[in-house]
Amino acid sequence: MGNQIGDGCGPCGVSIVIPKSGGGTGTITVQDEGTTISDEVTTINFVGSDVSVYGSGDTVTVYVPSVVFASHFNTTDGSTTGTVSESLSRSTTRIATPDSEGTPFATGGWAGTNQSTTTASTVSFSTGGAITGLGGDAYFVIEFLDADGSTVLSTVTTAAITANGTYGNSDLQLTVSSYALDTLKYKANISVTVQANTILTANSRAGGRYQVKITNYTDTTTDGSGPYVYTQTAVFLDANPTTPSISGTTTITETSGSVVTKHLSGIEYYARTTQFTVAVTDIDQLNRNTARTTNNLTLNGGNYQLGTLNQSPFGSGSSNFSGWTNAYDQDGVDYTKTDWAISGTTSRYRGTGASASAQPRDTWGSGSSVSSSNASILIDTYGTTSSDLVEDFDDENRRQDSTWNTGSTAGNWDSTASLGSGEAMIIDGKLMAPSVAYLSNNSVQTDWSSFSPTAGGANPDYTGLTVPVNYYRTIVDTSGSNRSSFTIVFSGTFVSNATTDLANSDLEIFISRRASAGGGNSGYNNANLLELHGANYNFATFDDGVTDGHIREASSSGSTVNATFGGFSCEDGFFMHIRINDSTIKIDRLSVTFF
Repeated sequence: MGNQIGDGCGPCGVSIVIPKSGGGTGTITVQDEGTTISDEVTTINFVGSDVSVYGSGDTVTVYVPSVVFASHFNTTDGSTTGTVSESLSRSTTRIATPDSEGTPFATGGWAGTNQSTTTASTVSFSTGGAITGLGGDAYFVIEFLDADGSTVLSTVTTAAITANGTYGNSDLQLTVSSYALDTLKYKANISVTVQANTILTANSRAGGRYQVKITNYTDTTTDGSGPYVYTQTAVFLDANPTTPSISGTTTITETSGSVVTKHLSGIEYYARTTQFTVAVTDIDQLNRNTARTTNNLTLNGGNYQLGTLNQSPFGSGSSNFSGWTNAYDQDGVDYTKTDWAISGTTSRYRGTGASASAQPRDTWGSGSSVSSSNASILIDTYGTTSSDLVEDFDDENRRQDSTWNTGSTAGNWDSTASLGSGEAMIIDGKLMAPSVAYLSNNSVQTDWSSFSPTAGGANPDYTGLTVPVNYYRTIVDTSGSNRSSFTIVFSGTFVSNATTDLANSDLEIFISRRASAGGGNSGYNNANLLELHGANYNFATFDDGVTDGHIREASSSGSTVNATFGGFSCEDGFFMHIRINDSTIKIDRLSVTFF
């Protein structure tokens, strides 16, 4: 027999058997790290796991525990992380269509699809740790592959990797660092830098799809395994990330037949569901050489209360685009939407600066926003919020003329009619004098004749309509109870506060019971009105309005006004007349509670 290296006893370990010579039994000297521990041995049995033997012939080397080498290139088969990572920052974009494959860029079938994209002209790759199998005749091949994944646009084969240093050329460069002995082999950290844009440019490409393939051939003497390969996931280099722009205009107009309006105090407003037509002309470079996958054009309705639209010529809103193709150099794209509707239920705007804007967007940046011309418009989308006991001054549903609708609780006010002298105005959810009405920027505005909409004719000019102004409505009590008192809680702007303004008669409120089981004066045409303004209630002098109808109680304070019916009951609520005598006062809410 010859020298034998093997597992001599199954799981028990490794045996080394010395050959017989001349019919006798040979011996071997056993050493422990150079010190002889026996010289009369013919078989050595290594008990335990992780025993490895290297060498052949008369001398072998035994390692206990077994040798663990660094991992091979792009693997984790050893003690290190040899897998390769890249440096690229990637985004997903929609790839444009070139004139032809390779002119000015190649896509490999990616045109018109969403794919991984970068703008980085240089890409680097590195192993997570040292890799083994180097030294001797070990080398690398770096290939820069075209969009088809097989055509090689540039390649380099390195010299043998035997020391730290750089290998290859300036476009495909491999760097070796921390080169060192790996027990019986050699190991090192490997990094590769690829000048992707330079290579593509040299091949008459303005960017395009590519991938890098790196192959490691290990030293044939100390390793001999492999080869080991890393292939980069394909990526599209956008070498011309031109920011899109609008060389034309943005306009917004009413959509004929789709205008919905409402009136408050003679003023016409655009109401909810009114539709507008927005148009954008000459959108350029929207997909050069890539495009956002969504939201390529953002439209902002601004003060038109239209919110924001995110549109795409190949996604949401695609039917609104014209002149668009997927070509990388497409210019002159137009956009038109005819049904952009006001949808908010609590939107208001009164001003001269209403406009819409459009902004083209790219994965890498957004173009400049282009706005329409400013327009003077009025918008109010609030619905009916007034109720039996509450008035928020969002509507005139319960407003009445000075006859209180001859006793009916329903409103009979004509909101389309222009206000006359002495009539209070409801605007911005408040009751006030027309002379202090204002725009959304809080600047005073009394002439509304230049404001749209004008479906019902030009809006009125209220210049000169100042205090005192009046407002009438009925407060309805459905409880069926006989009431002896009530409280009104106000909110708004006052000279001082609701209680003080009533005491000073800057604010006046006249009350008449709808009915009284106890003999109190009542009726919409009652001549003896009760008064919340002026003096406080005085039990000694109160005569239900014949000479003294003051019903505000001394317990009133600030925004809370308490009142009594002076010993007479009140049924079904009361008729209320509000008179504002100081233009500072703007009432935005009142709520009534009966006791």
